[in-house]
Parts: sequence; C-alpha cells; structure tokens
Amino acid sequence: MKFTGPTTLTREQLREDFARARNLGRARLGEHCVYVQKFSGARCLPYGQIRRAWVRQEEVNANLCCGRANFDQFYLMVQGEEGEPLRGHVLSKEAGLACLDRIRAENPGVLIGPPKK
Repeated sequence: MKFTGPTTLTREQLREDFARARNLGRARLGEHCVYVQKFSGARCLPYGQIRRAWVRQEEVNANLCCGRANFDQFYLMVQGEEGEPLRGHVLSKEAGLACLDRIRAENPGVLIGPPKK
C-alpha cells in the first residue's frame, strides 16, 4: 500500500501501524498516525501534527423506488499544519467522537471543532 503524508516513519513502520490500526470505516487510528484511506493508498497524519479535528455530518436525500429516504453520513476531518483537511468516512457519529477522544489524548493541544467561516 502507498502511504503519503508528512511523517518521519519508515514505510515498514507505516505498514505495521496501519495493519494494527483501529478500523472505523475509511478512517483508521494507529499508534502513531491517523490514516484516511483513498483509492490508491492511504494518507497519514501523525497525531503530533494535527492542529484541528472535528466530525462532519452530511445529510443524504435519496430517491428510491418506494419513496424518499433521508439518512446521515459522518466524516472525521483532521487538519494538519499544511491547512488542507483530510476527510475520512466513519461508520457512525459515536465512532467519530471516539476518534476525537483518541486524537485529544495523543495531542492535548489540538483544537476540536470546525474552523470558523
């Protein structure tokens, strides 16, 4: 698997950390990094480099044969020093909040909550 991101870990260390990471959907929490899986690999961001994190909720409205369905999807958003947030789908709001708790435990200085517009 291809790993990208601002980390000093070797490829082998990233591979081992990713394999042992807690799987929460398209986001994984490893011992050293947060991983967001993409089509061609995974983007990693070490806990110490995370500046802001939040859970984003998006409403999905779908037209089905039997009527209209509304449901929510949740995403873990993590922003590093470069400023561009990573977006990883999580299975539920509770899983996203558990991610925030782990990130806060690993990096007490992280800002929790979306940036102001």
